[in-house]
Amino acid sequence: MSIEQNKAIVRRFYTEVVGKGDLSRIEVFIAPDYVDHAAGPEAGRGPAVMRAHLQALRQTFPDFTLQIEDIIAEDDRVVTRVSGRGTHRGEWQRINPTEAVIHVRGINIDRVVDGRIVEHWVEADTMDMLCQMGVDPLAGRLGAQRGGNKLRRRKSGKAKRRR
Repeated sequence: MSIEQNKAIVRRFYTEVVGKGDLSRIEVFIAPDYVDHAAGPEAGRGPAVMRAHLQALRQTFPDFTLQIEDIIAEDDRVVTRVSGRGTHRGEWQRINPTEAVIHVRGINIDRVVDGRIVEHWVEADTMDMLCQMGVDPLAGRLGAQRGGNKLRRRKSGKAKRRR
């Protein structure tokens, strides 16, 4: 497939499946031998890995939306810079819902073979997500104090340092 076709496949996947939450279309875009390198080998292979990830995302952030900022490709690799937004309404990594509106940025690399995504790598700013939830990432718990600083929730849902 051409570079432009690979970009179109990845763009449609992030728009239709991740952004709109249409999990019924996962098999259209994800290969049976798909590997998510961020999930680790214990997660297994195939569309079920992506389905589990997106179900967890939607349980945590039911109104999650995704915006593609940039999409660049070379050979069979497609790099997508994205920004997402959602309200924290479900437990995430043992953090109870905060109702904070979370903004997250990330960079995905997907390898496309024969019209489907076969490998996936991701780097996301989860430290910023934790701060937006009111969690001190260094202490790892809600409202934790460290060095006299405490994160306090603003009315806007964003965390603010208080001395």
